[in-house]
Amino acid sequence: MLLPDELPPPEELADLSNEELKALERGLTRRLDLTLMPVVFLLFLLNILDRNNIASAKIVGLPKTLGLTNDQYNTCLLMFYIGYCITQVPSNLIIGKVRPSYYICLLTSLWGVVSMSQAFTHNFGELAAVRFILGLIEAPFLPAVFVLMSCWYTRAELPPRIAILYGGNMLATAFSGLIAAGITARMEGVAGRPSWEWLFIIEGSMTVGLALLLLPLLTDYPLQSNHMFISRKHQLIAEWRIRKENAGIIDEDPESIFWGLKQALVDPKLYMYIVLQMALITAQSFNNFFPSIVGTLGYDGTTTLLLTSPPYFFAFIVSLCVSFHAAHRRERGWHIAVPMIFALLGNLLAMFVPSNGARYFSMFLMTGGSYAPYNLCVSWLSASLPRPRAKRAAALAIVNFMAAGVAHFYTSYMFPDSQQPRYYAGGGVMSGACLVCAGTALYLKHYLRKQNKKLEEAEQRGVVSHSQIAGSKAGHGGEGIVSFRYVH
Repeated sequence: MLLPDELPPPEELADLSNEELKALERGLTRRLDLTLMPVVFLLFLLNILDRNNIASAKIVGLPKTLGLTNDQYNTCLLMFYIGYCITQVPSNLIIGKVRPSYYICLLTSLWGVVSMSQAFTHNFGELAAVRFILGLIEAPFLPAVFVLMSCWYTRAELPPRIAILYGGNMLATAFSGLIAAGITARMEGVAGRPSWEWLFIIEGSMTVGLALLLLPLLTDYPLQSNHMFISRKHQLIAEWRIRKENAGIIDEDPESIFWGLKQALVDPKLYMYIVLQMALITAQSFNNFFPSIVGTLGYDGTTTLLLTSPPYFFAFIVSLCVSFHAAHRRERGWHIAVPMIFALLGNLLAMFVPSNGARYFSMFLMTGGSYAPYNLCVSWLSASLPRPRAKRAAALAIVNFMAAGVAHFYTSYMFPDSQQPRYYAGGGVMSGACLVCAGTALYLKHYLRKQNKKLEEAEQRGVVSHSQIAGSKAGHGGEGIVSFRYVH
Protein backbone atom coordinates (compact mmCIF):
# COMPACT_ATOMS: atom_id res chain seq x y z
CA MET A 1 0.00 0.00 0.00
CA LEU A 2 1.32 3.45 -0.99
CA LEU A 3 0.96 6.54 1.15
CA PRO A 4 -0.05 9.76 -0.68
CA ASP A 5 3.49 11.21 -0.55
CA GLU A 6 4.82 8.04 -2.21
CA LEU A 7 2.92 8.61 -5.47
CA PRO A 8 5.63 9.00 -8.16
CA PRO A 9 5.78 12.42 -9.87
CA PRO A 10 5.09 12.75 -13.62
CA GLU A 11 7.88 11.61 -15.94
CA GLU A 12 8.67 15.17 -17.02
CA LEU A 13 9.37 16.05 -13.38
CA ALA A 14 11.11 12.81 -12.40
CA ASP A 15 14.58 14.37 -12.54
CA LEU A 16 13.72 17.01 -9.92
CA SER A 17 14.70 16.58 -6.28
CA ASN A 18 12.19 16.85 -3.44
CA GLU A 19 13.40 20.37 -2.70
CA GLU A 20 12.95 21.38 -6.34
CA LEU A 21 9.46 19.87 -6.41
CA LYS A 22 8.51 21.81 -3.27
CA ALA A 23 9.91 25.01 -4.79
CA LEU A 24 7.93 24.39 -7.97
CA GLU A 25 4.80 23.81 -5.91
CA ARG A 26 5.31 27.04 -3.96
CA GLY A 27 5.77 28.86 -7.26
CA LEU A 28 2.52 27.35 -8.56
CA THR A 29 0.55 28.45 -5.50
CA ARG A 30 2.01 31.96 -5.72
CA ARG A 31 1.13 32.25 -9.43
CA LEU A 32 -2.41 30.97 -8.83
CA ASP A 33 -2.84 33.51 -6.05
CA LEU A 34 -1.76 36.28 -8.41
CA THR A 35 -3.85 35.20 -11.43
CA LEU A 36 -6.76 32.85 -10.73
CA MET A 37 -7.73 34.26 -7.33
CA PRO A 38 -7.88 38.00 -8.19
CA VAL A 39 -9.88 37.26 -11.34
CA VAL A 40 -12.54 35.07 -9.75
CA PHE A 41 -12.70 37.40 -6.75
CA LEU A 42 -13.44 40.43 -8.94
CA LEU A 43 -15.94 38.51 -11.08
CA PHE A 44 -17.75 37.22 -8.00
CA LEU A 45 -17.84 40.72 -6.54
CA LEU A 46 -19.52 41.88 -9.75
CA ASN A 47 -21.84 38.85 -9.59
CA ILE A 48 -23.13 39.87 -6.16
CA LEU A 49 -23.32 43.57 -7.02
CA ASP A 50 -25.48 42.87 -10.08
CA ARG A 51 -27.64 40.36 -8.19
CA ASN A 52 -28.33 42.44 -5.09
CA ASN A 53 -28.38 46.03 -6.32
CA ILE A 54 -32.16 45.73 -6.56
CA ALA A 55 -32.24 45.91 -2.73
CA SER A 56 -30.54 49.33 -2.86
CA ALA A 57 -32.77 50.40 -5.76
CA LYS A 58 -35.80 49.65 -3.60
CA ILE A 59 -34.62 52.14 -0.97
CA VAL A 60 -34.28 54.97 -3.52
CA GLY A 61 -37.54 54.69 -5.39
CA LEU A 62 -37.73 51.66 -7.70
CA PRO A 63 -41.11 50.45 -6.35
CA LYS A 64 -42.60 53.95 -6.59
CA THR A 65 -41.41 54.51 -10.18
CA LEU A 66 -42.65 51.12 -11.43
CA GLY A 67 -45.75 51.06 -9.21
CA LEU A 68 -44.74 47.85 -7.41
CA THR A 69 -46.50 46.50 -4.35
CA ASN A 70 -44.46 44.75 -1.65
CA ASP A 71 -45.61 41.33 -2.92
CA GLN A 72 -44.65 42.22 -6.49
CA TYR A 73 -41.18 43.30 -5.39
CA ASN A 74 -40.75 40.00 -3.51
CA THR A 75 -41.93 38.11 -6.60
CA CYS A 76 -39.24 39.86 -8.67
CA LEU A 77 -36.70 38.53 -6.17
CA LEU A 78 -38.21 35.07 -6.50
CA MET A 79 -38.11 35.15 -10.32
CA PHE A 80 -34.34 35.51 -10.18
CA TYR A 81 -34.05 32.28 -8.19
CA ILE A 82 -36.45 30.38 -10.44
CA GLY A 83 -34.13 31.16 -13.35
CA TYR A 84 -31.16 30.44 -11.11
CA CYS A 85 -32.39 26.89 -10.46
CA ILE A 86 -32.89 25.93 -14.09
CA THR A 87 -29.29 26.21 -15.36
CA GLN A 88 -27.30 25.14 -12.26
CA VAL A 89 -26.99 21.39 -12.82
CA PRO A 90 -26.91 21.32 -16.66
CA SER A 91 -24.12 23.88 -16.68
CA ASN A 92 -21.94 21.97 -14.24
CA LEU A 93 -22.46 18.72 -16.13
CA ILE A 94 -20.73 20.27 -19.14
CA ILE A 95 -18.18 22.42 -17.29
CA GLY A 96 -15.61 19.61 -17.41
CA LYS A 97 -15.85 19.49 -21.21
CA VAL A 98 -15.25 23.18 -21.99
CA ARG A 99 -12.56 25.80 -21.38
CA PRO A 100 -13.55 27.50 -18.11
CA SER A 101 -11.82 30.78 -18.96
CA TYR A 102 -14.01 31.47 -22.00
CA TYR A 103 -17.13 30.01 -20.42
CA ILE A 104 -16.96 32.01 -17.18
CA CYS A 105 -16.03 35.34 -18.78
CA LEU A 106 -18.73 34.98 -21.45
CA LEU A 107 -21.36 34.37 -18.77
CA THR A 108 -20.14 37.41 -16.84
CA SER A 109 -20.41 39.68 -19.88
CA LEU A 110 -23.92 38.44 -20.64
CA TRP A 111 -25.27 38.99 -17.15
CA GLY A 112 -23.77 42.49 -17.17
CA VAL A 113 -25.87 43.31 -20.23
CA VAL A 114 -29.00 41.82 -18.65
CA SER A 115 -28.37 43.67 -15.38
CA MET A 116 -28.22 46.97 -17.28
CA SER A 117 -31.55 46.08 -18.87
CA GLN A 118 -33.29 46.40 -15.50
CA ALA A 119 -32.89 50.16 -15.87
CA PHE A 120 -35.14 50.15 -18.95
CA THR A 121 -38.11 48.28 -17.47
CA HIS A 122 -41.43 50.08 -17.05
CA ASN A 123 -43.61 47.78 -14.97
CA PHE A 124 -43.74 44.68 -12.80
CA GLY A 125 -43.96 42.21 -15.70
CA GLU A 126 -40.89 43.56 -17.48
CA LEU A 127 -38.78 43.68 -14.30
CA ALA A 128 -39.83 40.15 -13.32
CA ALA A 129 -38.91 38.83 -16.79
CA VAL A 130 -35.47 40.49 -16.71
CA ARG A 131 -34.81 39.13 -13.21
CA PHE A 132 -35.68 35.63 -14.45
CA ILE A 133 -33.21 35.91 -17.35
CA LEU A 134 -30.57 37.34 -15.01
CA GLY A 135 -30.96 34.26 -12.81
CA LEU A 136 -30.57 31.93 -15.80
CA ILE A 137 -27.26 33.53 -16.78
CA GLU A 138 -25.76 34.11 -13.33
CA ALA A 139 -26.48 30.60 -12.02
CA PRO A 140 -23.61 28.69 -13.71
CA PHE A 141 -20.93 31.10 -12.48
CA LEU A 142 -20.27 30.14 -8.85
CA PRO A 143 -20.43 26.32 -9.19
CA ALA A 144 -18.12 26.55 -12.23
CA VAL A 145 -15.61 28.63 -10.24
CA PHE A 146 -15.71 26.14 -7.36
CA VAL A 147 -14.95 23.26 -9.73
CA LEU A 148 -12.09 25.19 -11.34
CA MET A 149 -10.53 26.08 -7.99
CA SER A 150 -10.81 22.50 -6.74
CA CYS A 151 -8.75 21.36 -9.74
CA TRP A 152 -5.82 23.61 -8.76
CA TYR A 153 -5.80 23.98 -4.97
CA THR A 154 -5.28 21.23 -2.38
CA ARG A 155 -7.72 20.49 0.42
CA ALA A 156 -5.59 22.51 2.86
CA GLU A 157 -5.29 25.47 0.47
CA LEU A 158 -8.92 25.59 -0.65
CA PRO A 159 -10.85 26.77 2.46
CA PRO A 160 -8.99 30.06 3.03
CA ARG A 161 -9.12 30.82 -0.69
CA ILE A 162 -12.83 30.14 -0.90
CA ALA A 163 -13.10 32.40 2.16
CA ILE A 164 -11.31 35.12 0.20
CA LEU A 165 -13.52 34.43 -2.82
CA TYR A 166 -16.71 34.46 -0.78
CA GLY A 167 -15.40 37.61 0.82
CA GLY A 168 -16.34 39.08 -2.55
CA ASN A 169 -19.94 38.49 -1.51
CA MET A 170 -19.52 40.31 1.78
CA LEU A 171 -17.40 43.11 0.33
CA ALA A 172 -19.79 43.50 -2.60
CA THR A 173 -22.68 43.81 -0.19
CA ALA A 174 -20.68 46.24 1.93
CA PHE A 175 -19.59 48.34 -1.05
CA SER A 176 -23.02 48.03 -2.62
CA GLY A 177 -24.41 50.38 -0.02
CA LEU A 178 -21.50 52.80 -0.45
CA ILE A 179 -21.67 52.70 -4.26
CA ALA A 180 -25.45 53.04 -4.23
CA ALA A 181 -25.23 55.98 -1.84
CA GLY A 182 -22.72 57.70 -4.13
CA ILE A 183 -24.67 57.07 -7.33
CA THR A 184 -28.10 57.87 -5.98
CA ALA A 185 -26.92 61.06 -4.29
CA ARG A 186 -25.36 62.42 -7.50
CA MET A 187 -27.31 60.92 -10.42
CA GLU A 188 -30.94 61.66 -9.55
CA GLY A 189 -32.58 63.28 -12.59
CA VAL A 190 -29.50 63.09 -14.84
CA ALA A 191 -30.67 62.67 -18.46
CA GLY A 192 -34.20 62.60 -17.09
CA ARG A 193 -33.67 59.28 -15.30
CA PRO A 194 -34.20 58.43 -11.63
CA SER A 195 -31.07 57.51 -9.72
CA TRP A 196 -31.97 53.80 -9.35
CA GLU A 197 -31.83 53.39 -13.14
CA TRP A 198 -28.29 54.79 -13.19
CA LEU A 199 -27.39 52.28 -10.48
CA PHE A 200 -28.18 49.39 -12.84
CA ILE A 201 -26.61 51.07 -15.88
CA ILE A 202 -23.29 51.96 -14.24
CA GLU A 203 -22.79 48.68 -12.40
CA GLY A 204 -23.86 46.54 -15.38
CA SER A 205 -21.54 48.30 -17.85
CA MET A 206 -18.66 47.94 -15.39
CA THR A 207 -19.28 44.17 -15.33
CA VAL A 208 -19.13 43.81 -19.11
CA GLY A 209 -15.90 45.76 -19.43
CA LEU A 210 -14.04 43.97 -16.62
CA ALA A 211 -15.09 40.50 -17.81
CA LEU A 212 -13.51 41.09 -21.20
CA LEU A 213 -10.34 42.60 -19.72
CA LEU A 214 -9.80 39.70 -17.28
CA LEU A 215 -10.26 36.86 -19.81
CA PRO A 216 -6.50 36.40 -20.58
CA LEU A 217 -5.66 36.01 -16.88
CA LEU A 218 -8.22 33.31 -16.02
CA THR A 219 -6.88 29.74 -16.06
CA ASP A 220 -8.35 26.61 -17.60
CA TYR A 221 -7.91 23.14 -16.05
CA PRO A 222 -4.37 21.84 -15.47
CA LEU A 223 -2.81 20.64 -18.75
CA GLN A 224 -5.85 21.79 -20.76
CA SER A 225 -4.27 24.85 -22.37
CA ASN A 226 -1.25 27.15 -22.30
CA HIS A 227 -1.23 30.08 -19.90
CA MET A 228 1.00 33.14 -20.03
CA PHE A 229 1.98 32.87 -16.33
CA ILE A 230 1.56 29.15 -15.48
CA SER A 231 4.07 26.96 -17.29
CA ARG A 232 3.63 23.30 -18.25
CA LYS A 233 5.80 22.24 -15.30
CA HIS A 234 3.56 24.16 -12.94
CA GLN A 235 0.50 22.54 -14.50
CA LEU A 236 2.04 19.08 -14.19
CA ILE A 237 2.75 19.50 -10.49
CA ALA A 238 -0.73 20.95 -9.98
CA GLU A 239 -2.32 17.81 -11.44
CA TRP A 240 0.06 15.53 -9.49
CA ARG A 241 -0.50 17.08 -6.07
CA ILE A 242 -4.28 16.96 -6.43
CA ARG A 243 -4.04 13.28 -7.39
CA LYS A 244 -1.90 12.58 -4.33
CA GLU A 245 -4.63 13.53 -1.88
CA ASN A 246 -7.42 11.79 -3.84
CA ALA A 247 -6.14 8.20 -3.82
CA GLY A 248 -3.90 8.87 -6.85
CA ILE A 249 -6.90 9.05 -9.21
CA ILE A 250 -6.51 11.33 -12.24
CA ASP A 251 -8.99 14.24 -12.18
CA GLU A 252 -10.75 13.65 -15.48
CA ASP A 253 -14.03 12.26 -16.81
CA PRO A 254 -13.46 9.01 -18.75
CA GLU A 255 -17.15 8.13 -18.37
CA SER A 256 -20.23 10.07 -19.48
CA ILE A 257 -21.38 13.14 -17.59
CA PHE A 258 -24.55 11.23 -16.62
CA TRP A 259 -22.50 8.51 -14.92
CA GLY A 260 -20.88 11.21 -12.78
CA LEU A 261 -24.33 12.64 -12.00
CA LYS A 262 -25.57 9.20 -10.95
CA GLN A 263 -22.55 8.72 -8.67
CA ALA A 264 -23.39 12.00 -6.94
CA LEU A 265 -27.08 11.12 -6.53
CA VAL A 266 -26.41 7.73 -4.92
CA ASP A 267 -23.89 9.10 -2.42
CA PRO A 268 -25.63 9.71 0.95
CA LYS A 269 -23.16 12.46 1.82
CA LEU A 270 -24.68 14.64 -0.90
CA TYR A 271 -27.99 14.86 0.95
CA MET A 272 -26.30 15.74 4.22
CA TYR A 273 -24.55 18.63 2.47
CA ILE A 274 -27.84 19.73 0.91
CA VAL A 275 -29.40 20.05 4.38
CA LEU A 276 -26.28 21.79 5.69
CA GLN A 277 -26.14 24.33 2.87
CA MET A 278 -29.90 24.99 2.69
CA ALA A 279 -29.93 25.71 6.42
CA LEU A 280 -26.93 28.02 6.04
CA ILE A 281 -28.44 29.98 3.14
CA THR A 282 -31.74 30.23 5.04
CA ALA A 283 -29.79 31.69 7.98
CA GLN A 284 -28.40 34.30 5.53
CA SER A 285 -31.80 35.14 4.05
CA PHE A 286 -31.75 38.63 5.55
CA ASN A 287 -29.32 39.56 2.75
CA ASN A 288 -31.85 40.67 0.11
CA PHE A 289 -33.69 42.72 2.74
CA PHE A 290 -30.74 44.06 4.69
CA PRO A 291 -31.16 47.72 3.63
CA SER A 292 -34.82 47.47 4.65
CA ILE A 293 -33.89 45.85 7.98
CA VAL A 294 -31.31 48.56 8.70
CA GLY A 295 -33.93 51.10 7.60
CA THR A 296 -36.08 50.13 10.60
CA LEU A 297 -33.51 51.95 12.78
CA GLY A 298 -35.15 55.15 11.54
CA TYR A 299 -32.47 56.93 9.51
CA ASP A 300 -32.80 58.54 6.05
CA GLY A 301 -32.10 56.61 2.82
CA THR A 302 -28.46 57.63 2.31
CA THR A 303 -27.53 57.02 5.97
CA THR A 304 -29.30 53.66 5.87
CA LEU A 305 -27.28 52.57 2.83
CA LEU A 306 -24.06 53.65 4.55
CA LEU A 307 -24.97 51.70 7.71
CA THR A 308 -25.38 48.47 5.70
CA SER A 309 -21.63 48.33 5.04
CA PRO A 310 -19.86 47.83 8.43
CA PRO A 311 -21.56 44.51 9.32
CA TYR A 312 -20.37 42.99 6.04
CA PHE A 313 -16.81 44.24 6.48
CA PHE A 314 -16.90 42.60 9.91
CA ALA A 315 -18.25 39.36 8.40
CA PHE A 316 -15.41 39.33 5.86
CA ILE A 317 -12.77 39.54 8.61
CA VAL A 318 -14.48 36.84 10.70
CA SER A 319 -14.75 34.58 7.66
CA LEU A 320 -11.03 34.84 6.92
CA CYS A 321 -10.08 34.13 10.54
CA VAL A 322 -12.37 31.09 10.79
CA SER A 323 -11.20 29.68 7.46
CA PHE A 324 -7.49 30.03 8.10
CA HIS A 325 -7.89 28.50 11.54
CA ALA A 326 -9.95 25.61 10.13
CA ALA A 327 -7.32 24.98 7.44
CA HIS A 328 -4.53 25.06 10.04
CA ARG A 329 -6.38 22.66 12.35
CA ARG A 330 -7.70 20.51 9.46
CA GLU A 331 -11.13 20.63 11.10
CA ARG A 332 -14.54 21.55 9.70
CA GLY A 333 -17.50 20.57 11.90
CA TRP A 334 -16.88 22.78 14.94
CA HIS A 335 -15.68 25.68 12.77
CA ILE A 336 -19.14 25.67 11.17
CA ALA A 337 -21.23 24.99 14.27
CA VAL A 338 -19.75 27.63 16.59
CA PRO A 339 -20.27 30.67 14.27
CA MET A 340 -23.86 29.56 13.71
CA ILE A 341 -24.52 29.82 17.45
CA PHE A 342 -23.38 33.45 17.33
CA ALA A 343 -25.71 34.01 14.36
CA LEU A 344 -28.54 32.53 16.43
CA LEU A 345 -27.75 34.99 19.24
CA GLY A 346 -27.83 37.85 16.73
CA ASN A 347 -31.28 36.84 15.49
CA LEU A 348 -32.66 36.67 19.01
CA LEU A 349 -31.24 40.09 19.91
CA ALA A 350 -32.68 41.63 16.72
CA MET A 351 -36.15 40.35 17.58
CA PHE A 352 -36.32 41.08 21.28
CA VAL A 353 -33.87 43.86 22.29
CA PRO A 354 -35.49 47.33 22.19
CA SER A 355 -32.58 49.77 21.76
CA ASN A 356 -31.18 50.78 18.35
CA GLY A 357 -27.58 50.25 19.46
CA ALA A 358 -28.19 46.67 20.55
CA ARG A 359 -30.17 45.90 17.39
CA TYR A 360 -27.38 47.25 15.17
CA PHE A 361 -24.88 45.15 17.16
CA SER A 362 -27.10 42.11 16.51
CA MET A 363 -26.69 42.71 12.77
CA PHE A 364 -22.94 42.23 13.15
CA LEU A 365 -23.54 38.89 14.87
CA MET A 366 -26.04 37.83 12.18
CA THR A 367 -23.70 38.60 9.29
CA GLY A 368 -20.45 37.42 10.89
CA GLY A 369 -21.96 34.23 12.28
CA SER A 370 -23.86 33.13 9.19
CA TYR A 371 -21.35 34.12 6.50
CA ALA A 372 -18.19 32.74 8.14
CA PRO A 373 -19.00 29.01 7.60
CA TYR A 374 -19.99 29.23 3.93
CA ASN A 375 -16.57 28.65 2.39
CA LEU A 376 -15.94 25.73 4.75
CA CYS A 377 -19.18 24.07 3.64
CA VAL A 378 -18.23 24.37 -0.04
CA SER A 379 -14.65 23.15 0.35
CA TRP A 380 -15.84 20.34 2.65
CA LEU A 381 -18.28 19.16 -0.01
CA SER A 382 -15.60 19.28 -2.71
CA ALA A 383 -13.18 17.25 -0.55
CA SER A 384 -15.83 14.69 0.43
CA LEU A 385 -17.00 13.84 -3.12
CA PRO A 386 -13.67 14.26 -4.95
CA ARG A 387 -13.81 11.86 -7.92
CA PRO A 388 -14.70 11.83 -10.75
CA ARG A 389 -14.75 15.49 -11.75
CA ALA A 390 -18.29 15.15 -13.12
CA LYS A 391 -19.47 13.80 -9.74
CA ARG A 392 -17.82 16.68 -7.88
CA ALA A 393 -19.21 19.21 -10.34
CA ALA A 394 -22.70 17.71 -10.19
CA ALA A 395 -22.63 17.65 -6.38
CA LEU A 396 -21.55 21.30 -6.20
CA ALA A 397 -24.30 22.28 -8.66
CA ILE A 398 -27.02 20.23 -6.91
CA VAL A 399 -26.16 21.66 -3.50
CA ASN A 400 -26.01 25.19 -4.91
CA PHE A 401 -29.29 24.53 -6.78
CA MET A 402 -31.06 23.54 -3.57
CA ALA A 403 -29.43 26.14 -1.32
CA ALA A 404 -28.90 29.23 -3.46
CA GLY A 405 -31.95 28.43 -5.61
CA VAL A 406 -34.77 26.48 -3.96
CA ALA A 407 -34.15 27.94 -0.50
CA HIS A 408 -34.93 31.39 -1.89
CA PHE A 409 -38.41 30.25 -2.96
CA TYR A 410 -39.52 30.67 0.65
CA THR A 411 -36.94 33.14 1.97
CA SER A 412 -38.07 35.76 -0.58
CA TYR A 413 -41.29 36.17 1.42
CA MET A 414 -39.91 36.00 4.96
CA PHE A 415 -39.58 39.75 5.52
CA PRO A 416 -42.89 41.47 4.64
CA ASP A 417 -43.00 45.20 5.33
CA SER A 418 -46.02 44.58 7.56
CA GLN A 419 -43.73 42.95 10.15
CA GLN A 420 -41.38 45.90 10.55
CA PRO A 421 -39.35 46.54 12.61
CA ARG A 422 -38.93 43.13 14.30
CA TYR A 423 -39.61 40.71 11.42
CA TYR A 424 -40.54 37.90 13.81
CA ALA A 425 -41.32 35.36 11.05
CA GLY A 426 -37.99 35.88 9.30
CA GLY A 427 -36.04 35.98 12.56
CA GLY A 428 -37.73 32.81 13.83
CA VAL A 429 -37.02 30.85 10.64
CA MET A 430 -33.40 32.04 10.57
CA SER A 431 -32.95 31.05 14.22
CA GLY A 432 -34.20 27.53 13.49
CA ALA A 433 -31.93 27.35 10.43
CA CYS A 434 -28.90 28.24 12.58
CA LEU A 435 -29.61 25.28 14.86
CA VAL A 436 -30.17 22.90 11.92
CA CYS A 437 -26.92 24.00 10.26
CA ALA A 438 -24.88 23.60 13.44
CA GLY A 439 -26.41 20.20 14.20
CA THR A 440 -25.89 18.90 10.65
CA ALA A 441 -22.23 20.01 10.66
CA LEU A 442 -21.56 18.06 13.86
CA TYR A 443 -23.41 14.99 12.55
CA LEU A 444 -21.38 15.11 9.32
CA LYS A 445 -18.19 15.29 11.37
CA HIS A 446 -19.26 12.16 13.27
CA TYR A 447 -20.28 10.36 10.04
CA LEU A 448 -17.01 11.10 8.22
CA ARG A 449 -14.96 10.07 11.23
CA LYS A 450 -16.71 6.67 11.10
CA GLN A 451 -16.07 6.46 7.34
CA ASN A 452 -12.35 7.08 7.94
CA LYS A 453 -12.24 4.18 10.38
CA LYS A 454 -13.72 1.92 7.69
CA LEU A 455 -11.18 3.17 5.14
CA GLU A 456 -8.36 2.53 7.59
CA GLU A 457 -9.59 -1.02 8.25
CA ALA A 458 -9.80 -1.69 4.49
CA GLU A 459 -6.30 -0.31 3.90
CA GLN A 460 -4.91 -2.51 6.68
CA ARG A 461 -6.14 -5.41 4.52
CA GLY A 462 -4.27 -3.91 1.53
CA VAL A 463 -7.36 -2.39 -0.19
CA VAL A 464 -7.02 1.18 -1.49
CA SER A 465 -9.47 1.04 -4.44
CA HIS A 466 -12.30 2.53 -2.39
CA SER A 467 -15.54 2.49 -4.41
CA GLN A 468 -16.85 5.79 -2.98
CA ILE A 469 -14.05 7.79 -4.63
CA ALA A 470 -13.61 5.77 -7.84
CA GLY A 471 -12.81 7.88 -10.89
CA SER A 472 -14.55 5.57 -13.38
CA LYS A 473 -16.51 2.36 -13.70
CA ALA A 474 -14.93 -0.79 -12.29
CA GLY A 475 -12.10 -2.04 -14.52
CA HIS A 476 -11.71 1.27 -16.40
CA GLY A 477 -8.58 2.41 -14.55
CA GLY A 478 -10.15 4.84 -12.10
CA GLU A 479 -9.34 2.96 -8.91
CA GLY A 480 -7.37 4.46 -6.04
CA ILE A 481 -3.69 3.56 -5.75
CA VAL A 482 -2.75 5.42 -2.53
CA SER A 483 -4.50 5.82 0.82
CA PHE A 484 -7.32 8.34 1.32
CA ARG A 485 -9.01 10.03 4.31
CA TYR A 486 -11.92 12.41 4.62
CA VAL A 487 -11.38 15.74 6.36
CA HIS A 488 -13.88 16.36 9.17
